[in-house]
Amino acid sequence: MRNLKEIKAILTAIYCINQTGTNDEDIGLICQYAFDRILNSNTNMLTLCCAGFTKVGVMPEIEKLLEEETNYIKFKEIKNAHKRQ
Repeated sequence: MRNLKEIKAILTAIYCINQTGTNDEDIGLICQYAFDRILNSNTNMLTLCCAGFTKVGVMPEIEKLLEEETNYIKFKEIKNAHKRQ
């Protein structure tokens, strides 16, 4: 992976989306493991920040994070443009 600087934002997005409804135990554990092993941090604050939110409610903040820290929004726009063609 050549853009490791993006990994924290990507993992944060995945973890938070999972916390807002699906709460898939495997996704949660994998994210927790990645935060611990790769980033030497934990998900406690993220869990608190996501409490009470729905996916719709948390997505504006996640998209802002991804726009600031990654190229995901540009990637998404390109993918959506290809779908419309």
